[in-house]
Amino acid sequence: MIAFLQILSVFSCFILSPSDTSRFISVPLDHRDPCGKQITISYTLSQPYEEQKETILLLDDPLDNYFQQGMELRKLANEFNLVQIKGRHQSKVLLNTLRATGETDWSKAYQLLNVDQHARDLERVRKALPGDQPVHLVGFSGAAAYLHYYLSLYPEKVSSLISFNPLLFDLQKNLNFRDPAPCPEAQANRFWFAYLWQAHAERLCPDTGDTDDFPFYAFLQWGFLVPGLWENRDDDVAVKVRLFEHSYDLLANRPYEQPPSRLAAWMKQESQPIWKALEKAPFSVHGVDYDKGRQFEGKVLIVGAVHDRLLSRYCYDVLAEFYPHSSLMLLRDGHALRKLRATGLHRKLISSFIKEDKQEKVGVYQSLQEAGLLYDKRDRYNF
Repeated sequence: MIAFLQILSVFSCFILSPSDTSRFISVPLDHRDPCGKQITISYTLSQPYEEQKETILLLDDPLDNYFQQGMELRKLANEFNLVQIKGRHQSKVLLNTLRATGETDWSKAYQLLNVDQHARDLERVRKALPGDQPVHLVGFSGAAAYLHYYLSLYPEKVSSLISFNPLLFDLQKNLNFRDPAPCPEAQANRFWFAYLWQAHAERLCPDTGDTDDFPFYAFLQWGFLVPGLWENRDDDVAVKVRLFEHSYDLLANRPYEQPPSRLAAWMKQESQPIWKALEKAPFSVHGVDYDKGRQFEGKVLIVGAVHDRLLSRYCYDVLAEFYPHSSLMLLRDGHALRKLRATGLHRKLISSFIKEDKQEKVGVYQSLQEAGLLYDKRDRYNF
């Protein structure tokens, strides 16, 4: 199923894999035991590394990889060092460790694939780059959530953070924000369809009076006609860990009288082996320490979609308040930011923010305004 979805997403988004230079680095299998067993992770450079350039770090998120495409940023390689970290979930040694007894150890799977391990891998890569300099972080959706966690651990190693629709479900739960109104189209028999649809939905629901013709999902509606198409995901360990983290953020310590959203229920169902492991032998679950954000002296740009169907858009307002030098940009777009991607303005937005080019920033804002994407919070009746 996963491979099939990836093929479809390529056809739907027309984003090709870059022919970048891959490099490898050894990191601890478990960062709690830095001198113990090591594994190899990879990262790619879009062009040869140049110390005089500013560096942008990008981190893969296993769930994002399967359900939505990352942002196309290769054109920024002429201005910045682009470093794409592939992630420990691709390590064969790690996966073999989890299956040493013949069955997956789900408690250990969480311990070795959680957000903390990924963040510490990122720091190892940053230190391995020439110059050992602070970097700029750019992330989208689940990958952006990873970067907020990294920032809470290593604020002094970060020059700036640009966060597009960071998928931080704990904010929604802890602040008691309502789940975004589900689209009727997402009420399918298969819960994963709700995630797909809501990730890409942009004004799909009747209350907006608008529709969005997206052939990819029209095709997926008939997927049940293909036997076995949606099965065989039991061995997808990294995705289950990510779904556990998201569902835990939404459901842990939630009042029982509040029924979980369909999306939360699906994520918990898909990560059930880890939930069972947690119930059998409780373990600590990592989360972002937002108070650390108040100590960050660098600049932060939060870009949020007001038509986001995965996360309440009000989370973006609150998140921006945690950082003393933050800016918030709200766009009339869905979680996948398909309209923004189509304009190509996300690259200019990133470039102008990092370079602090006021003239270019003004140009980007004007272009977004002309494209009808900028949302003014004072205009509550024009979404």
